[in-house]
Amino acid sequence: MTTKLITSDQQLRRYLPNAFDTVEGETTFHEKILPWLDQAERWVMTQFIGDDFAPELLAMEETEPLRTCATLVVVHEAFMRAVPSLDLVLTPNGFGIVSNQNIAPASPHRISRLLGSLETSRDIAIEQLIHNLFLNSSWSASPKRQWFSATLFPNIDLANLCGFTEHRWANYLGLRSKAIEVEQRLAEEYISSEQLAVFRSEVMSAFTDISVATSHHTRVIEQLRQIVVTALQGNQVPIQSLRDIVDLMRKNETSFPHFSNSNTYKLFEPPVFENKKRANGYWF
Repeated sequence: MTTKLITSDQQLRRYLPNAFDTVEGETTFHEKILPWLDQAERWVMTQFIGDDFAPELLAMEETEPLRTCATLVVVHEAFMRAVPSLDLVLTPNGFGIVSNQNIAPASPHRISRLLGSLETSRDIAIEQLIHNLFLNSSWSASPKRQWFSATLFPNIDLANLCGFTEHRWANYLGLRSKAIEVEQRLAEEYISSEQLAVFRSEVMSAFTDISVATSHHTRVIEQLRQIVVTALQGNQVPIQSLRDIVDLMRKNETSFPHFSNSNTYKLFEPPVFENKKRANGYWF
C-alpha cells in the first residue's frame, strides 16, 4: 500500500509536528496510519481533484499552495479516520501513539476534542483547496469543476453564511443540494434558467483576478445569494426583493439578454388586448 502525497514519516511530521518521535525499531507514525492515509488520499482525489487533474497535482512541488492544501486535507482526514482505532496520549505539547503500558491513553473527552480540532483544520484546508483549484486553469476545464459550479455557492463558506461554524464540510453537502433546488425554483419563476447559468459562471470568475460580471450582474448575484441563504435558514423568501430584481433586469435588458430572450421573461409581460368584433366588450 502506497500513497502519493505523503510518502514518508518525515514528510508526515511536517504537517503534524506535535507528535512523539518513534524510537529505533518501532513502527513509524507513517506506517501506523498508512491505511487511513490511503483512504483519505483516494477520497480527496475523488471528491476534489479528479482523474484528469491528478497527474498535474502530483507533479507539483510540495511547497505549491494547491498541493499543500490537498496534502493538509489528506493528513487531517486520515487522522480523523485513524483516531478511533489508535491508542493515543495527549500532552500539553501534542499527542502521540501509546507505546508504553505505563502511559494512560487520552480520555474520551480529549479524544472528542482532538477529533473536533482535526475536523476544523481539515475544513479550513478544504476551503483553501477549493479556492486554489478554481485559480488553476487546468482544473477549471475538468469535470470536477462542474460539480462545484452547479450553484451560486461553490465553496463551503455557505455553511458559515447559514450560521454553521462547526462540521462545515458536512453541513455544506446538505446545504448545497438545497441551495440548488432553491436557485432552480427562483430561475423558473423569476430570473430564468438561462440567466441563472450566467450568474453561476460569473460567481466562478470571481475566484480569479479577471471577473467578467458587470455592476448590474454583481448586484443581482449578491441579492440572489442573500435570498437563497434566507430560504435555507427557514425564513420566508422576500418576494419584494425578487420583484426588484426582475424590475432591474427588465429596465436594463441589454445587460441581461439571456433573461430577456427566455420564456420566464414572458411571465412578466402584460397581456396584449386584441380588439375583436365578436368578443363581448368590443370597443369602437
